[in-house]
Amino acid sequence: MQVSIEQLLSGLMSKLETMEASLDDIRLKNNVLLRLIKEMSNKEITLTTIQLAVKEELKITKEAGLIEEDQDTSITEKRITDSIYKWLEGDVSDIKEQVNEYRKKLEEAQRQHSGNIDIAPPNFVDTLGNQNKKGKDGKIIL
Repeated sequence: MQVSIEQLLSGLMSKLETMEASLDDIRLKNNVLLRLIKEMSNKEITLTTIQLAVKEELKITKEAGLIEEDQDTSITEKRITDSIYKWLEGDVSDIKEQVNEYRKKLEEAQRQHSGNIDIAPPNFVDTLGNQNKKGKDGKIIL
């Protein structure tokens, strides 16, 4: 079965868009559930309670083998804790700042990797080989 590059890229983009939509759906559901838990909780959700929950989750993740045993998770723990706390408190300015920072990183990555991809026709190597046989001083590098 032969697949053109356009078909391959189209299929990959379709899968990527589907994954992005699924991720957005999961994020929305997660956010709604956390807000419900916050509203229905008898206890106040504080920075300390969030930190304990994050610490426990990272410990379980390590024990399950999803994080290397010797990996230090203290920085990750603090970042996740702060992010969740600011989100639950409705710190819109921080959320906007994170979104803008993410967009800048994405644009920078796109600028670094932008360029044309040149694709040789199927008979390109044969053509180069034929030119070399005719006595031309070309080199083929594979």
